Amino acid sequence: MPVDRVLRQHGHILANADALEALVSGPRPASVEGLGFRRWLFTRDLLMHFARMEGQVYAPLMDEVGGEVAHVASHASAETAALVAAFREHVTRWHGFPSEAQWGIYARSTHWLTARIRERLEGEATDILPLLSRLPVDDQGACPGKPDHRYVADAWEIRELIFGGAKPAAGPARVGSVPEDQDQKDDRNRDAEQPQQDAFAHIEPPSIWFRLRK
Repeated sequence: MPVDRVLRQHGHILANADALEALVSGPRPASVEGLGFRRWLFTRDLLMHFARMEGQVYAPLMDEVGGEVAHVASHASAETAALVAAFREHVTRWHGFPSEAQWGIYARSTHWLTARIRERLEGEATDILPLLSRLPVDDQGACPGKPDHRYVADAWEIRELIFGGAKPAAGPARVGSVPEDQDQKDDRNRDAEQPQQDAFAHIEPPSIWFRLRK
C-alpha cells in the first residue's frame, strides 16, 4: 500500500475526528440525525482503514517478511484489535441519542476515544510507514492482500446500531460489500495515467505531521 494513500486515509479519519469532537463539545443538538451521520462517517473511514491495514499490511508483513518486521506488525495488529474493541464498546454504550443529562459524559467518552485513535494513527505513521517498502508485491506490482473481513463486518454492525435499521441519506452499499470511503472516492477522481511519484516525497516527518493535524 503506498505511503501517500495511508496518509490520505489518516487525514480523512482525523478530519472526521475533528468534526465529531467539535459537535460533542457544543450543546446537545436538537435531533439525532446530524450526530448519527457524523458517527457513521467516522466509523466507516476508521474501520475501512483498519481493515486495509490488517489485510494488506500487517498480515503480509507477519506472514511473508518475518523477523523484527513481523514483530512490529504483530504489535500494531494487536493494538488495532484492542482499539476496535474499545470502539465497539463505546458505540454499544452510546449508539442512541444521549439525554441532556448524559451529554457531558458522552462528550468526555468521545474525546477519550478519539485521543486513543490519534495515538494509534501516530503509531502507524511512526512504526509502520517505514516498513511499507518491504511489502511483497505481485507481478503487476500490487500488494496481494485484501481488507480484513472482520473489520468490514464490524463497520456494518455498528452502522445498524447507529441508524437502528434506518437508511441514512446516502443508501448503504450491497450487503457484504465494503463501504466506499473518502479515499476510494478520491482514487476514482485521480487520473489513472498520472505517473507514480516517490512514495516518501513531500511527506512531513510523522511527529511533525500529527502536531500540525491536532
